[in-house]
Amino acid sequence: MDNAVQEKTNGLSVFHLKIIAYTTMLIDHIGAFVLDPYIAANLETMGYQRMRILDFAYEASRSIGRIAFPLFCFMLVEGLFHTKNRWRYLARLLIFAVLSDIPFDLAYTGEWHSYQHQSVMITLSIAFLVLIAMEEIRKLRLPQFAVNLLQFVPVAAGCVIAYFVKCDYGFKGILVISALYLLYPLLTIDRGAYALAGGALFMWEWVSKISRVFGSLSFITLLFYNGQKGKSAKWFFYFFYPVHLLILYFIRRALLGA
Repeated sequence: MDNAVQEKTNGLSVFHLKIIAYTTMLIDHIGAFVLDPYIAANLETMGYQRMRILDFAYEASRSIGRIAFPLFCFMLVEGLFHTKNRWRYLARLLIFAVLSDIPFDLAYTGEWHSYQHQSVMITLSIAFLVLIAMEEIRKLRLPQFAVNLLQFVPVAAGCVIAYFVKCDYGFKGILVISALYLLYPLLTIDRGAYALAGGALFMWEWVSKISRVFGSLSFITLLFYNGQKGKSAKWFFYFFYPVHLLILYFIRRALLGA
């Protein structure tokens, strides 16, 4: 695929999208890894008013946090077409997935290692490998129907892997990222239509809670996306993920007196 985003001088760059994604992810994780265990540990002793306030803060943080993953999905697809070396990009994802394993397990379960759930870095790593495979299949000199059938193979394989390793968003994450890749040419034709389609992909989240509509609404930011990289802070964002998980883990320990 050709670069489908026409660059502009104003609007939101990739750097701005990352700021939004990482900020909302941090808010989400404060709710999941600090507020939730704190509420559970003090439920019987805290007053009703305090419980209502903390419960509202928890629900608000998780709702706002729904903005993060769709933006990570979109930026992963963008990364496929803008990176100079896709395999090096994948290697970075895998390295930081490994580096984030212990911090994520500590934040999620309080244990050094757990098979209960895997971080979103694993999801993104699997998805990026799927995208590489889909892109290579697309280049084959085959009838379009054959290409479409073959592209289904890495998507299905990625879904199976995501399901069994229990990574964040599981097979649904692989499906929506693959769909955003297939829809990517629409970004040039009609930015609004691409944002609408991307938002529709996350309507499955509404099934559990209507507040998760924020996941779909996050695609509104793409209406202001200028197609530019913006400021370079690649390593800051990579290290932010494991470091913020460790900090939240220690904050929770301090609050719970563990």
